[in-house]
Amino acid sequence: MEKELLIEVLESEIERTTGCTDPVTVSLAVSRAERELGKTPESVLVTVSPNIYKNAIGVGVPGTNSRGLHIAAALGAVLDKSEAELAILDYVTESKLAEATELVSDGSVVVRYEDTPDVLYVKAEVSAGQDTAYAIISNDYSNIVEVGRNNHVTFSSPTRKTEEVKNLLKGASLREIFEVIEAMTSEELSFLVEAAYINKEAAEVALSDSRMRLGPALNRRPSNLPAPFSAVNKGEILAGAAAEARMSGLKVPVVAVAGSGNQGITSLLGVLAVAEELDSSEEELARALAISAAVTVLIKSFAARMTAFCGSAMAAGAGVAGGATYLLGGGFEDAVRAMQSTIGSLACILCDGAKESCAYKIGTSVATAIQSACLALEGAYIPAGMGILGDTIEETFENLGVLNNRGMAETDRLMLQLIEKGMD
Repeated sequence: MEKELLIEVLESEIERTTGCTDPVTVSLAVSRAERELGKTPESVLVTVSPNIYKNAIGVGVPGTNSRGLHIAAALGAVLDKSEAELAILDYVTESKLAEATELVSDGSVVVRYEDTPDVLYVKAEVSAGQDTAYAIISNDYSNIVEVGRNNHVTFSSPTRKTEEVKNLLKGASLREIFEVIEAMTSEELSFLVEAAYINKEAAEVALSDSRMRLGPALNRRPSNLPAPFSAVNKGEILAGAAAEARMSGLKVPVVAVAGSGNQGITSLLGVLAVAEELDSSEEELARALAISAAVTVLIKSFAARMTAFCGSAMAAGAGVAGGATYLLGGGFEDAVRAMQSTIGSLACILCDGAKESCAYKIGTSVATAIQSACLALEGAYIPAGMGILGDTIEETFENLGVLNNRGMAETDRLMLQLIEKGMD
């Protein structure tokens, strides 16, 4: 694999976002439809895939003190900022929130879910007077594939980003990817270092916010462990705190990896914690971040943008294990053993929608990943071929894809029913 190609993939797979990406993608779709309409909508109808609905109905929306898709859709209707993509909620103000709240209160916003052409799908339809417009997002959170006005298509794109990424990575072994990364400089990977510190700022906001519970509680634990064991504690604190802030609806930007802010938090903060505790050089940090992000992207290319298992645990957690092993001085085989142990340990973690409990899963996953790296270097790891683990790490990634894409469709449907029942 060429260095330039890998950098292209990594750059395309990180994106700044404010708020959980599932309600944010609804805001984006409605905002793009509103721009096509050319005026503030009088009514909004949003149709989403069951996966989007599952992930968004219980999560906080930044700047609103509210949760779910109705307020997210209404904000899109009053925010003509679709060029901001997943950072659109940066532009929420008190006056815009008042307008959005009125739309919801008037019953002008309808949100529904149904079987759709893609597991990640949003169609926003808006109207005012005799005019109508729509926008469709599919396959990735900011991937607008079609826009129309008054029954005429005005924009259409067949782009499917996840397939493009998979094709770019096709044929490359994980060993090749590691070898390419090990030859990179900190300057070439500076965008990942910057992203990690953006996510750390989100954690620091949460740790100083009296409304947050998990991060501050973790931070009160004794912290006199020697390195690298102190990194297990620090990684859990930083990742758990940042995820709690994001899921609660605090207005903090984070950098997403492979379409998910929580995956970005996990992938980048887990590695940053290890690097800080070991006093690693910036070049070592940059390469470890690249390993973590690349593994996350690779696993998600085998599965899907939205999975029935927790992507932050399985994909980003494995990435952290690989990056942490590198920082600890391990080689490729050590990293593979750490990643296999992480996946083997966390294989039971399911996605039951986005909300504060994600922070607990993420904190646990980061701690497990870093601990797996430490254990692998001590010769303790889950052997290949056990359970979901393949004989090679690529086979394990393939197994995760088969499990999600073919085996867990019914699990996802039942999960949504249970979530809705709990909200009654």
